[in-house]
Amino acid sequence: MIEVDDFKAFDAHEVAEMLCLKYRTVTRYIQAGKIRARKIGKKYFVTEQDVKAFILAQETNVKSPETAEIDSYSGVIRED
Repeated sequence: MIEVDDFKAFDAHEVAEMLCLKYRTVTRYIQAGKIRARKIGKKYFVTEQDVKAFILAQETNVKSPETAEIDSYSGVIRED
């Protein structure tokens, strides 16, 4: 990790460890533009803000209570 004042940046290995991903997956995400990074020498560095942005950009598979109510009635035929 590089830390200067309040600026933090992690190399791709550290990002992979934090996100429970393989190093190669992280480098592919960086090359595809899914994770913003800066290349210094032969290493990629990702800022703390860019790690947070990547995490927040991921979709969740957990349904909110409002969505669950709507889905429970879809496809149900009601006879009154």
